[in-house]
Amino acid sequence: MNEISILPLGDSYQELAANLKLQLAEQYPIKHIARDTVLLQQGQKQRYGYLILDGVLGAIHDDAEGGQRCKEFYFKDEFALLYGNWLTNTEAFYQLKVINRVSVISVPLNVFNQSEWQIIKQQLIAQQLIFKEAKEAFLLLNTPEQRYRYLLAEKPHWLAQLSLTQVAMYIGISAISLSRIRKRLNLS
Repeated sequence: MNEISILPLGDSYQELAANLKLQLAEQYPIKHIARDTVLLQQGQKQRYGYLILDGVLGAIHDDAEGGQRCKEFYFKDEFALLYGNWLTNTEAFYQLKVINRVSVISVPLNVFNQSEWQIIKQQLIAQQLIFKEAKEAFLLLNTPEQRYRYLLAEKPHWLAQLSLTQVAMYIGISAISLSRIRKRLNLS
């Protein structure tokens, strides 16, 4: 990625995650959850957010034709939840699924209605807005090859935890297109 300046994807979560861990200290247990476990079914109302200590979660939409679309992957130090559905109290458009075994702290979302949690809630929402702006720029202002090169340069730990099909979904292209890009970059 050379000519376009973009906001970093997900890099500023660590400080917020550290603050959240302190706030959660010993209130909620750490859970270890196996791959392919669905934490929230598509169409259900979400009751928990998940602070990821290790592993990967995905927000995946299953369509009527049997296809899947990926909204987002969530990695270590991210607080995974469907913000739009949470803030509008609507059913989930996506399922939250364990992509790679995770260690998480499950946080009941109703705690964010309490006054002592308002600052953290505002920080989470602000962080999510910044991330979504960054991801929108990432997808709109860069070619698929530039997106992949950015991930290679800046997010190798993400790539190490996802299959090539999942990476292709993340950058908005088919697995075949990603294979062609990788071949041009001598990576296949």
